[in-house]
Amino acid sequence: MKVVFTTMFRETKGGGIGRVAHEIAPAFAFKHETLFIYPGWKTILKKRGKLTRLEIQSEEKNEIAIPILSSKNIKKIFEELKSFSPEIIHAQDLGPLSFLIQMWARKNKIPFVYTSHVLPTKIAGFGAQEISGNLGKILENKLAKKYFINFFENCEAVIALNKNAEKDILKFGYTGKIFLIPNGRDLSLYKNKKIKNCQAKANKILLFVGYLTRRKNQKFLIETMKYLPKNYVLKLAGPAIDEKYLVYLRNYCQKYKLNNVEFLGKVPYLDVSKLLLETDIFVSASKMEVQSLAIIEALASGTPVIGLSNETVDELVNIENGFVFSKNASPKEFAKKVKEICSLPREEYLKLSDSAREKVKELDWVKIVNRTAEKYKEIITDKLSHQTYQSKNISFEDFRSVTKFFSKLKINKEPYFNDLNVIILALTTLLASNFCSLFEEANSLIRKIRD
Repeated sequence: MKVVFTTMFRETKGGGIGRVAHEIAPAFAFKHETLFIYPGWKTILKKRGKLTRLEIQSEEKNEIAIPILSSKNIKKIFEELKSFSPEIIHAQDLGPLSFLIQMWARKNKIPFVYTSHVLPTKIAGFGAQEISGNLGKILENKLAKKYFINFFENCEAVIALNKNAEKDILKFGYTGKIFLIPNGRDLSLYKNKKIKNCQAKANKILLFVGYLTRRKNQKFLIETMKYLPKNYVLKLAGPAIDEKYLVYLRNYCQKYKLNNVEFLGKVPYLDVSKLLLETDIFVSASKMEVQSLAIIEALASGTPVIGLSNETVDELVNIENGFVFSKNASPKEFAKKVKEICSLPREEYLKLSDSAREKVKELDWVKIVNRTAEKYKEIITDKLSHQTYQSKNISFEDFRSVTKFFSKLKINKEPYFNDLNVIILALTTLLASNFCSLFEEANSLIRKIRD
């Protein structure tokens, strides 16, 4: 099978979405010919074994990379897609590259699939508002919603990570095929078993891995430490999206003299398994998590999880491998349960640990790739892949409005996009299925003029 994957994130960027995108492509390439298209520092094609990587020159601020969609780069993308001749294309996000390639798929009648790593009815809540208030407003704007709906409608199928995500996709208004396929992980990284007696350890280690954001609610975890003895240590591993929130958390710790809270910053992915090996409990107070890779990895390492109710905690955590609190639980209640689990006899703690591993044993990349490939085959043979799609007319007012929004977007008081990218991003957002035809017709006209 020949598969194309797309993402808007460079390697090591984009949190869980970016990590999954940069893992699923090489995981597929063990068995299948794979083309992976994503942002890079320059446009370059790399091939190794069955995996071909096409990096597209991009501009980057924070975690987001905006591809430079010049005529040269667009031509390169289309040429490589044509040469590769994919049987199916799979986008991991709703970014400009995925959109552009979706339009190529529409024109060439190639099945297109999208994995929804966010809840589509709450897209702005997944970090955008903390990156920039203006970005949050853009994502909540009617024009943006039109774009998202258009993107969904032009998919042969959408992959939901769990039943909560499926419900939200249906609520969003998508009526096409939905397949339930969770994220995969390399479970071999977490095969080392815990051997220390949690009850007898001098220091009890609590860990959270992920961005420091208001959505992930680290303040609740820090508040919990006020009700725990000083030999309980909370380690927060991850960078801050909003530096003001990090300053707020540090000041809170200083105010209440919580010297047992450690801010580790961004931890290399391969070092997370080492952190988990010494961790007694993984803690989470996130308000919204479609499917947290950090919780999957914690369970895979045999670390019990205590968390406030959210999409991931509700799906994967129970009294056999940790504990689930309601969203309105207090830090004091949370702390009591932490002490209870850390005080368990070694045999009982190891039962939790073994149950944690058992819960996620089916989420290894090898098994997820096989499950996904089976659905690809179903999609490829489905009659939907042979249907034609009518182009949608976009008014000049729509174009002018969305250009205005992108122009106003600022980060740290600086314009986020330069003038060229404002126009290109607006175009690729609004021209929909006319884009490929327009590009090819324009190139054809240029060639005629030159001749």
